[in-house]
Amino acid sequence: MTKSALEIGFSLRDYQVEAMQFLRDGGGGKALFLDMGLGKTATCLSALTEEHLPALIIAPKRVAEHVWETERDIWRPDLSITVVKGTKDKRMSLAGVRSDLTVISRDNQDDVRPRAMTGGFKTVIIDELSGYKNRGTKRWKGAQDIVSRAKHVWGLTGTPTPKSLIDLWAQMYLLDNGESLGRTLSEYRRKYFYAAGQLPSGIVTKWLPRAGAKTETDIYDAIADRVLVQGTEGRVKLPPVTYVPQKVSLPGKVKKQYETLKRDLVLRLLESGEEITAANAAVVSGKLAQITAGFLYHDLPGGGEDATEGRRWDVLHKVKMDKLEDIIEGVNGGGVLVFYRFQAELEELKKRFGDDVHTVKEKDFVERWNAGDIPILAAHPDSIGHGLNLQKGGNTAVWLSLPWSSEAWLQSNKRLARSGQEYPVNIHMIMAEDSIDGHVYESLTGKVDAQQRLLDYLKEEAR
Repeated sequence: MTKSALEIGFSLRDYQVEAMQFLRDGGGGKALFLDMGLGKTATCLSALTEEHLPALIIAPKRVAEHVWETERDIWRPDLSITVVKGTKDKRMSLAGVRSDLTVISRDNQDDVRPRAMTGGFKTVIIDELSGYKNRGTKRWKGAQDIVSRAKHVWGLTGTPTPKSLIDLWAQMYLLDNGESLGRTLSEYRRKYFYAAGQLPSGIVTKWLPRAGAKTETDIYDAIADRVLVQGTEGRVKLPPVTYVPQKVSLPGKVKKQYETLKRDLVLRLLESGEEITAANAAVVSGKLAQITAGFLYHDLPGGGEDATEGRRWDVLHKVKMDKLEDIIEGVNGGGVLVFYRFQAELEELKKRFGDDVHTVKEKDFVERWNAGDIPILAAHPDSIGHGLNLQKGGNTAVWLSLPWSSEAWLQSNKRLARSGQEYPVNIHMIMAEDSIDGHVYESLTGKVDAQQRLLDYLKEEAR
């Protein structure tokens, strides 16, 4: 049985008390933009008073199912909780249970929308608010209905603007109905940004702040009353992190195939009269990343570069798997967290390491990993990137293929590099030399703009 914070001797740190008081002061929408590892969940639970209950918590699936109830047991065992999960019928039944806390994944948030729209929750807490940065999605529109009758709306995230300050508008709108950044996205863009990239069709591909740092300051000032920003520096002791690029050479035949495919795909775009844009460049880069990963799917995925579930592939090489085996053999104690991008990588991983490989789809994987019972935990960054505490089960992570998303990169690495990790963290990136892998890594480490770097890389072939 989980011990409470009082039994363990835990107490909120000073910065958490500050954040707790910030949420409690006044009504309306509030947001905590806190670095990963600062304990947003504990702070938020501690901030809840009778005035805020009942509360609805919307979170990424694995956070909803594995984190909030565990943290409730520690910090607020006085509050009743219902985690809405399972089949559709089971979820609908659980959604009607009257508890102090109702927790549901954002994928299933519509199950509680009718109850929320009739005033069924005084507080709505959106865990990982950055998942609501696109106002055109069904998820965002559903959340807008859910928060419409709540007295308090709290947003939690460590990465509010992984790509652009444009992303802030939709997130803040859910908190304050447009009071801080404007009632419409168009109004926000006109006030603070200019179109830095535009297609012949008129579609704007890139927005930049109008006056550089001054405009950014104006935006921060506009949301200052509703947002508390806290970083880890000087607040908590985090483990040292070492990033280790692991270069591998593609076999000569595969390297030639890579260069040929790159040239053919780019020329095909040019011959068809298409401009090389972010959308079609993503398809090309996905195909090239397959080759560096060690395989090639039989045809381009219809649902996007990573939509490869259930499709067949040809194995081209195993140099990345060989390098992974070398890394694992060199680990002294603890499990190894392996991030993959493609389903084929997961299947090849299972072939190579057999029963040592476990996935985040398994029951109680968090508990078993932290207990040291899982030698290799394989995870796609989209399934593990937020909120999960994995710092007890190991201190080594390996990326088989890197994501273009800086949010996925930062959040995933923080699963090990967080408060409570007792050992230095080593994060290995296996990259094929002279390939798309290096350009992705440069974008993730902040050396270049991700989208622009990809376009430049492919346009080099067209010159």
